[in-house]
Amino acid sequence: MLDGNENILDKILKFEDMINSNKSIFLDLDDIEDIILYYLNEENFKYAEKAIDFGVNLYPENLNIIILKSELLLLINKKNEAENLVSKFIKFNNSNLDLIFQKAKILTSKKKYKDSIKLLTNIAFSSELDFYVNDLLFKNYINIEDYVNAIKVGKKIIFINPDNKLFFDKLLSCYKLSKKKNEAIKFLNEFLDKNPYSAYAWNELGKVYFEQKKFKESKTCHDFAIISDESFTQSYLELAKIHEKIEDFSKAIYYYKIVDNKNKSSTYSLYRLSRCYEKIYDYDTSMRYLNRIVEEDPLYEKAWISIAKYYLRKDDHDKAIENLNTALNIISKNY
Repeated sequence: MLDGNENILDKILKFEDMINSNKSIFLDLDDIEDIILYYLNEENFKYAEKAIDFGVNLYPENLNIIILKSELLLLINKKNEAENLVSKFIKFNNSNLDLIFQKAKILTSKKKYKDSIKLLTNIAFSSELDFYVNDLLFKNYINIEDYVNAIKVGKKIIFINPDNKLFFDKLLSCYKLSKKKNEAIKFLNEFLDKNPYSAYAWNELGKVYFEQKKFKESKTCHDFAIISDESFTQSYLELAKIHEKIEDFSKAIYYYKIVDNKNKSSTYSLYRLSRCYEKIYDYDTSMRYLNRIVEEDPLYEKAWISIAKYYLRKDDHDKAIENLNTALNIISKNY
């Protein structure tokens, strides 16, 4: 086993020296597993195979090394060999949860999602594997477009790992794809009961309300997001969109400018800011933002169209036509 005085690189150097010089050194099982994992993580499959062969030679019946060997086979796209290897050992170790989970993982990689689900749902896994099992089930259910069961499994995961934003997004996508917006609201409220300072969750709840045109509720959610985290720029942007939608353009400008002052502006938010200035008849300020947009993103055709409109208001038809042609050229290249 690796001790406090000897790190993994020391072990790697000793192992490679042994391989290259045909020397014989002693490595216990934990050392070998650590070395194999190191090579797999580094995607050094050549030496991973050497380490596995060395381990199998010393510990031919060790299931951890067998699982690592199947993992290598998966990584080098030898999926059938990986499945055959694991299946062979399951015959004599049919209660080994690590082996069963590995087979399910292989089945998923072979797009046998239903077979993988059947294997995972028929076994009571240990708490140590619980997260990994549910994560694999979640992926399988999404792949067969069973969003109802994906949501059931996904909720278990997110309540254990509330800070996993990538997973949070995937779970919310399942609600959208299953067209269960009211259930999404229920879930987000349940989540916020347990995680009241999650700016991310407040923001997502606000976005759902916005889609339902419940602007008051949406605004409240984004206010709470900002209270939870003043640096959470996304909710400032959402507040700007809300106020623009209800035609409170001065307030919309206020929030769009906060986003801009935080250096988080996108072409989209700058364009919306220019449009808000246009709505309050401040065309020159609108034009300043439009010029900035086309400097930063010269292919943003909407900005060129708005610039053409600006010159049209000024009765400068030549410049209006020039900018409109620029927009049309961009559009023609995109379609």
